[in-house]
Amino acid sequence: MDSTNEYYRMLNALSKIYISIYTFDLKKDIEYPFKSNEYIDMWSKNVEGAQNKTYNTVKNLTEEKHVDMMLEFVNMSTLDERMKGKSDIAIVFKGKINGWCRARFIAIDYDEDGSLHNVVYTVECIDEEKRKENYLMYLSQTDLMTSLYNRGYGEQSIKELLVKEKKGLFCLFDVDKFKSVNDKYGHDIGDKVLIAIATAMKKAQREDDISMRLGGDEFAMYFRNIDTEEDAKLVIERLFSEIEKIHVEPMEEQIHISLGAAFYKKDMNFDMLYKIADIGVYESKKSLGNRMTIVENDIIL
Repeated sequence: MDSTNEYYRMLNALSKIYISIYTFDLKKDIEYPFKSNEYIDMWSKNVEGAQNKTYNTVKNLTEEKHVDMMLEFVNMSTLDERMKGKSDIAIVFKGKINGWCRARFIAIDYDEDGSLHNVVYTVECIDEEKRKENYLMYLSQTDLMTSLYNRGYGEQSIKELLVKEKKGLFCLFDVDKFKSVNDKYGHDIGDKVLIAIATAMKKAQREDDISMRLGGDEFAMYFRNIDTEEDAKLVIERLFSEIEKIHVEPMEEQIHISLGAAFYKKDMNFDMLYKIADIGVYESKKSLGNRMTIVENDIIL
């Protein structure tokens, strides 16, 4: 079969996958559309040159936060250098019309001096794939009952903050007499209590704070940029206020937590923070009701 016919047969098969397929002659700045759509046509008409048409299309059909990245990717003046030793290069971006997409340049042929001459440029919609990927990531990071971070991802997130930041407050707590709740009302009610506590935590935290379920009825929170006893008590009291609003039918008892807190200091790691806060939890359990114990340098404040 003639090589030209074979080439177009291949493109025809690929057109079922891609939103658009173009061939670019890099030397002449000419584009040869194999598959396009009304949106691309609208933003490329009355524009001279393949490069300018591509720039204009990208600017108008790409989500704002990805525009600069995409303009750099479709810069054909740097394409030869970027594709040296490669048969293709690709990038993932979010478009205004099709959602998540993958753009790709594929080398076709080279001049005698080895410089890139013709390329295929494709755009593929991967929105469904990206949504599945994001959902799997969510599952790997989240405690499914409460929708808080799970222990693994929560600890990882806090450890990353400890490397970058100089101050913060780590709080550890569990639910008072939670076993008796399960024994008296059943695990379904116990689960509702845990979900209600998670909701209270979300309301009490600020946007950049971290809340996680460690397992069972044990939870933890990390409040960023908190380094004074006064500020610590303010954020913890905010949590207590939300906990006090919890009422789970048919329970008559009020839900209470025992909380220990530790300030992050330079050169401390997560395990050290946890151990110090845990001392506070056991101290808080000596009294009834929502109780906080802040521990600093092994001293109970």
